[in-house]
Amino acid sequence: MKPPPAPKWWLDLGLMAAAFVVLPFVMPGGSLDLNPLYFQRLPFHAGFIDLGTTVLAFSLFAVGFNLLFGHSGELSFGHAMFFAIGSYATALYTKGFTVYIGTSPLHHDPVSNLWIALILSLGLAALWAWILARLIVPRSSGIYYAMITLAFAQVIFFVAFRWSDLTGGEDGIQAISRPQLPGLPPDWMQSGTNMYVFAAVAALIAIAVNYWIVHSPFGSVLHAIRENKQRARFLGYDVNRYRVNAFVLSALFPAVGGWLWVYFIQAINPDAASVDYSGRVVMMSLLGGIHAFIGPLLGAFVYWDLQNSVSQVTQYWPAAIGLVFVVFVLAAPDGIAGVFEVLRRYGIKMTMRRTVEPADETDATTGVGS
Repeated sequence: MKPPPAPKWWLDLGLMAAAFVVLPFVMPGGSLDLNPLYFQRLPFHAGFIDLGTTVLAFSLFAVGFNLLFGHSGELSFGHAMFFAIGSYATALYTKGFTVYIGTSPLHHDPVSNLWIALILSLGLAALWAWILARLIVPRSSGIYYAMITLAFAQVIFFVAFRWSDLTGGEDGIQAISRPQLPGLPPDWMQSGTNMYVFAAVAALIAIAVNYWIVHSPFGSVLHAIRENKQRARFLGYDVNRYRVNAFVLSALFPAVGGWLWVYFIQAINPDAASVDYSGRVVMMSLLGGIHAFIGPLLGAFVYWDLQNSVSQVTQYWPAAIGLVFVVFVLAAPDGIAGVFEVLRRYGIKMTMRRTVEPADETDATTGVGS
């Protein structure tokens, strides 16, 4: 019996890089001309470059969340706290601040160094995630785990909302300057196209790291824990240690997304830590498919594409997105990626049958319980 073929990581990441190149051209309603020869505007107006950058930032948010949810089997309702930590760490380091701790002033001058801002974002997110994981993992699982993460996310939201001397309160932090990249003109990052290029490179590197984690022996153990924690313990794995590590790793990617997001929109407010943001990333992962690596990326694209398109037609766009979400959850519980996989393996007839028929306790085509 032949062993299964090794994952063609170079092909997967190459296709992802090609998708990032194409992404601005397929986003709806844009007006920026990306024609490098500057002859004439492309017939589809070359896409919405800013929306493409938004998709990239939230793709990192989604793949980090899905490392915990889709690959480890742990649902977090508060993962936006790590997105907010990365955002505020970047904003405060870049913009500077003066705050009083008691009667002692704490001052930091503005600094334009994106690499130190990235290190701070990752370090603070990892520290907070490690503290939470050590508290949560040994004591809870399932819905209790999800609700505790939501409670701690509300702590971050409350701090961002109420500590106005540091965070700007409800108004947040505005007018954050974009950094300079070594060897490039000082204003290079001011261009929307250049910002997209920078975000695409950063996102591709982060997603490649996530891909390596998921397809490593560590990722295989996470999959075993997701399917059956008790059996993984019988095999000799320290399940709680793996769950703690998965929680910490899953916090790093939203932090990178927050780092990019701040430089992109040049502002941040407490909404970044809200339940709304945590709910969005759950929706993105479920839309795309939680058991496929590319699922959260597809989900982020579909979510923002729908929001941009439907919001131009009606002010009730959240209801339309909610309806699409409900349809996918009922008709295609494995998400968009799951639909593509069934189409590839079994054709249109089986896909339509799975859509209209109730799912069995264990799906005959994928082996995944409904």
